[in-house]
Amino acid sequence: MKTKIIISQLMVSMAPVIYLALIWNSLPQRVPLHFNAELVADSYGSKWTMAGVLFFLAVVTVGSSMLVLNVNRIDPKQKGHPLNKGSIRLSWAVVVLMTIIGVWIVYFTSRYGDKTQGGFSIKHVVALFALLLAVLGNYINTIKPNYFFGIRTPWTLADDDNWRKTHHLGSRVFFYGGILMFALAIALPVSFANYILIGGGAVLAVIPIGYSYWLFAKK
Repeated sequence: MKTKIIISQLMVSMAPVIYLALIWNSLPQRVPLHFNAELVADSYGSKWTMAGVLFFLAVVTVGSSMLVLNVNRIDPKQKGHPLNKGSIRLSWAVVVLMTIIGVWIVYFTSRYGDKTQGGFSIKHVVALFALLLAVLGNYINTIKPNYFFGIRTPWTLADDDNWRKTHHLGSRVFFYGGILMFALAIALPVSFANYILIGGGAVLAVIPIGYSYWLFAKK
């Protein structure tokens, strides 16, 4: 089953590369490869370099998925446990989200230089990141204790009950916090985007960590 899943995910993760190939002839020889906080290109390179970056992104995506799918074989806390459906769903969530980011990169690059730059601004990047948090929040509650991914604090790693309760809270914090950040990013002017990203991200990170310590101190 794992082999079929990995092959399917590899095909999905190659979507940005395929998209790039389809619009290859319409792109200039040198394309923007890096953007600053205002989404202004500050580094250019060849189309082949961009193709290499997208291929590397696909490899990293599938590699991350393989780690999730095999955590029950390599992690001391999960060794011997069967692969659960939550891990499979989480692996697909990682693949789909990373693929969407790759497709967005190709689309934005292809439209870069238009007066509207494809209608995108930094606020849309923040909105995309917020949705990513919300989707991950929908799945992290299913993650079993392990040393590789999840909300890994000294207290969750030392206590399975702490892990379970922290991830239950973290799931809600990430989901509803991500939705709130998305709404704010879309509704507020672009000048607020960085504040939403930094402030919102910090709050969403601190709450589960603080809760994990509170559970530890309570015991």
